[in-house]
Amino acid sequence: MISSRKFPEPGDLVIGTVISVESFGLYVSLDEYGGLRGFVSVKEIPSTMTRNLVSFFKPKQKVVLKVLYTNPGKLQVDLSLRRVTGDERRKKMASYKQEVGAARALDVAKAKAGIKDDRPIREVMISAFGSLQGSLRALVEDRARVLDAVANAVKGVDRQTLEKYLEAAAQLAAERLKPKRAVISVEAKVYSPASSGINVIKEALSRAAGAAASTGAKVRVTYAGSPRYLIRLEADNYKSVEAALEEFSRNAEESLKGRGHFELLRGK
Repeated sequence: MISSRKFPEPGDLVIGTVISVESFGLYVSLDEYGGLRGFVSVKEIPSTMTRNLVSFFKPKQKVVLKVLYTNPGKLQVDLSLRRVTGDERRKKMASYKQEVGAARALDVAKAKAGIKDDRPIREVMISAFGSLQGSLRALVEDRARVLDAVANAVKGVDRQTLEKYLEAAAQLAAERLKPKRAVISVEAKVYSPASSGINVIKEALSRAAGAAASTGAKVRVTYAGSPRYLIRLEADNYKSVEAALEEFSRNAEESLKGRGHFELLRGK
């Protein structure tokens, strides 16, 4: 169970796993609520899918749904598929996958700390930081703050064990949350008719690589067979790596002006 609440509320977006497909709708289990069962009436499924539901839905399939009505006393949850927008679906699924990943990281931390049941800890973390993913981010930024929040609210677990649990979780979080670098690899046609053409090309590419590196990017240029060279650039994000490539190209063209030719073969 990922959610800190035991029951969803009308308007919530939830992740459902299809249990069965009937002519009158879908039965699903709600992943974030311990497998609580819900129902999607055929009226709440897009009309383009209702003629042959079994061709669109299979058991164990994940779907994003909107909660329409709940009755906790009867364990009733009515859901809608057609009222979920494409953007809501993408964001909810991405958020869910992050929470699942965070939960798995805490499973490892639980085993390392020797804690049998860490549900009370997770509930406090979700309550204090909004989500398990948010808790992991807080751990990376300020472990002491998370420790204090958990230690003050969770009873029955000594502080030393909590420290061991959160230390393991923080190590896993630091690895999970490490930003992925953007990488671009492109080919370029480079030649020079000068008698010392090879040296002219080496000088131009070296200058271009230095200019690109000055933007903060990592640059590597390798020979790919005359007249082609492979340029690999790596930076924090695609905007930065594109800027580095532009700087590389501009400097290479300037260096070879009147002495040779530089042409990116990107997209060719």
